[in-house]
Amino acid sequence: MSIAVFSDIHGNLEALEAILKDIHKKRRQIKEIYFLGDAVTFGPDSSACLKLLKKHDVKCVIGNHEQRFIKYCKTIAEMTVGGIKHKEYIYHSLDNEDIEFIKSMPLERTLDFKGYKLYFAHYSYDDKGVLSEDMDVFREDVLDKLFKKSDCDVVFYGHIHARKLYIRSGQKSYFNLGSSGCAKGDITNYTIFDVGRSVEGNFDIYRVQVKFNRAKFEKKMHLANMPEKEFFGTKFFGIDFKKGDV
Repeated sequence: MSIAVFSDIHGNLEALEAILKDIHKKRRQIKEIYFLGDAVTFGPDSSACLKLLKKHDVKCVIGNHEQRFIKYCKTIAEMTVGGIKHKEYIYHSLDNEDIEFIKSMPLERTLDFKGYKLYFAHYSYDDKGVLSEDMDVFREDVLDKLFKKSDCDVVFYGHIHARKLYIRSGQKSYFNLGSSGCAKGDITNYTIFDVGRSVEGNFDIYRVQVKFNRAKFEKKMHLANMPEKEFFGTKFFGIDFKKGDV
């Protein structure tokens, strides 16, 4: 039995649906599903993404974008006017069930898995439990500092949208899984992790790529009334709004 992990869906319901559908095809092989935060903002379906994660009993940790709705962070004051309007729009698209679900999300989770202790978080956080907004480089000394409090063998995290893996023998290994929602084509992905399938005691980690309904997602983005949709849609999803509705 293996586990499935992914992160940073950012309101892309079509990508999330494709991931969960593919995971459930492999249900006999996959023991549990972990989501590393940031189901909300940027895309048009924050509420629907939260509800789908809850429906499928995905083990979530809170992301910085969810945390902004329930815990004040100084970065809110530093956001642009457009960014604040976008955040407010997304907040008002959520219902009480969504907010309660966000409040139930822990900062971190752990799992004892085949002799290894796994750690899941969106990113590092301070002594007050506020998630960091930094985008530090993927470097050994930085990672050891960021996650020094976590007693584990493997750290899974998201936040930084570029996927990078750092495997170390006898020390913490770091798996930054990137963003599964901020895709600029019609392919999303999730990660399957296991121990000892190939060589006993070794990690077996690989990315599963899945096609999602890009045309449907783009059409929703074009029709949405979200503030800053052109900026976020172009930057994070590669949408060309000059083409008009699709």
